[in-house]
Amino acid sequence: MSNEKTILPNSVLVSLYKDTLVLPELAKKKPEFIPNPLDASHAQVPTNNANATAAAMETQMKTRDAQAITVDQIEANNDNNHIPINDSRQIKYLGEHLKQVTIIVKDELAVYLNENDLTLLSSILSACKLTLADIALINVAQQKLSLHEILNVLPSKLVMIFDVSSTTLKIKLPTTLYKSIQLGDTYLLFSNALSLMQGGDQSAKLEKGKLWAILKQLFQL
Repeated sequence: MSNEKTILPNSVLVSLYKDTLVLPELAKKKPEFIPNPLDASHAQVPTNNANATAAAMETQMKTRDAQAITVDQIEANNDNNHIPINDSRQIKYLGEHLKQVTIIVKDELAVYLNENDLTLLSSILSACKLTLADIALINVAQQKLSLHEILNVLPSKLVMIFDVSSTTLKIKLPTTLYKSIQLGDTYLLFSNALSLMQGGDQSAKLEKGKLWAILKQLFQL
């Protein structure tokens, strides 16, 4: 037998093994990956758009931070003791009015109330199971307000009025001390000044006793 080898041309080899022959160029080529558009984990950002996308994200974050700062500034500037009313004036009061109790005083020398009277008032509130956060303390010596203006901004279940006449509050009601007066859904209670209840003398005890008697009824203590 002859050992001579027969070498067939490439064109003949292709025609004979066209169904099984794998060319080197095709074997090296990787199949194209097509991501599922519903699968966010395979999302890809084209290289030429990467910078634009990063810039857009940075702008969005800056905008969000700016909005957050604006909100913080608004909240910081929103003083709970300054509530605007319809005629653009402001009612200044101490407290948060959580229990819808308003206390009206008249103190020419203090923004709200002098220290001694405020201490006494805090003790009275504590006996009624209230705190300063439960009330709105308004000093009408520093701002001229009618009762209607006050209730329009601060609807109240009880208004305690210390040494302020009904005329000052522009209401046509008798200033009867230590007796509750119902005005719509609001009860009014007129009292002598807190300063007359300071100390341990007989007159101060008498004033505090009269006030405490009506407060026990109103708060069912």
